[in-house]
Amino acid sequence: MATSSANVEDYDQSKYWVAPARNFRSSARLHLQHFLIQNTLDYLLEPAVEKSIAGSQQLRIADLACGNGIWLTELHSDLAKKGISAQLDGFDINPVNFLHPAYLPASVSLKKLDILAKPLPAELSGIYDVVHIRAFGSLIPTTDLTPVLSIASELLKPGGFLQWEELRGDRFIAESPSPQVSKVSCETIVQMLKGRLQAQGIQQEWADVLDAHFTQFGLQNARLLVHEKRKQDLKGWTEDYLMVWEEIAIFFPPKAQEPNAPFSREAWVDLFARAVKETEQGVVVHQGKIMTGIGQKAL
Repeated sequence: MATSSANVEDYDQSKYWVAPARNFRSSARLHLQHFLIQNTLDYLLEPAVEKSIAGSQQLRIADLACGNGIWLTELHSDLAKKGISAQLDGFDINPVNFLHPAYLPASVSLKKLDILAKPLPAELSGIYDVVHIRAFGSLIPTTDLTPVLSIASELLKPGGFLQWEELRGDRFIAESPSPQVSKVSCETIVQMLKGRLQAQGIQQEWADVLDAHFTQFGLQNARLLVHEKRKQDLKGWTEDYLMVWEEIAIFFPPKAQEPNAPFSREAWVDLFARAVKETEQGVVVHQGKIMTGIGQKAL
């Protein structure tokens, strides 16, 4: 598509999540995404990591860019069933989706913090047994993971574990249940978004080799787990992405405002409506798989 790189020129993934509009709709989407990921992984803490830390005293776990804190609250319930106590801390730049403290378990805290800003608060340095990262791809514009890995390493105790789960935002797949069902509109949106990422120089091949990046950084015992998404979940994943696509309309100018724009807001709304119709006929949009990288800070 000749205009794909210009159509969403104002769409900045790294800024998208901090906008005030990322409120109850975004939180609902994050709840859906969490349970879809759990259906795929079948664990909160990777089993070997959990086994390694189960007997730790004063166990502390951090979740970076925690969103509404759903991973932490679910982890609290899971660990409690197993008789494991832990302090669970979530950090996010946008607190609008945080569960009110009145409804949080006593061992769970959610705090506003730009985790990529330096320096980190001194009291957080070297205190965590596990640092958890999920779906950070939109915050990483290059293939250099050093800034994120440096933060995780700074937070970890010696011997602590990094668990990073990632989906490739540049690997959307539009799939039709049969040749008779059109996926043209969904495929058009996929190509537009891919084109914008390419125009920004954003590539996420690094997600397929997280373990190699961990080893290069200096983490030990690095390994990669690859989990294929379940077919029965693909409709849920599609609906999760449709929520984001619907909101992208605001990044296109109305015809009345910019009549000569290569792609108008009205055109996007129409394209999105046609894409929704396709999904109602069985078309799904997904990313194929989820990667989990595990690494351990040296003692």
